[in-house]
Amino acid sequence: MARKKAATKAGTRRSIRCYLCGHVQDVSTRTMSTTCPGCNRAIKVEDVTVKSYLPVNDLQTCGEVTITKRGRVVAKRIQSGEGISCEGAMEGTVETDGPIELGAKSSWKGQRLVGHSLVIQDGATLLGRVTIPWNREQDEKASE
Repeated sequence: MARKKAATKAGTRRSIRCYLCGHVQDVSTRTMSTTCPGCNRAIKVEDVTVKSYLPVNDLQTCGEVTITKRGRVVAKRIQSGEGISCEGAMEGTVETDGPIELGAKSSWKGQRLVGHSLVIQDGATLLGRVTIPWNREQDEKASE
């Protein structure tokens, strides 16, 4: 989902989608986290940049995830609302409503990788099931 920005008195706003329930809302571009009115849970809105080894259960944000050349994420689930750009290594299930870009020396290993679009440079390594293009609504209906 691309960022939608609208000019207001308070500044620019962007449209985000909750990674837990799928509810869409508008927030300020300066917002780092908020409560989702759909599921009443705290969600992270800011962009995440990983520059070193990051072992976590879940890496979730409504923004963009960027993994630098020396960055490595090991997680059960990596969820991003606006896309993932990886030059390093990712391990875990990857789910995004935006594009996925894998650099020449990047690697991904996991159960599944789903997103809107996928750009893979020569030399990137993928190990797992890839579903492109992916639509959250269709996936949820199929699992019911």
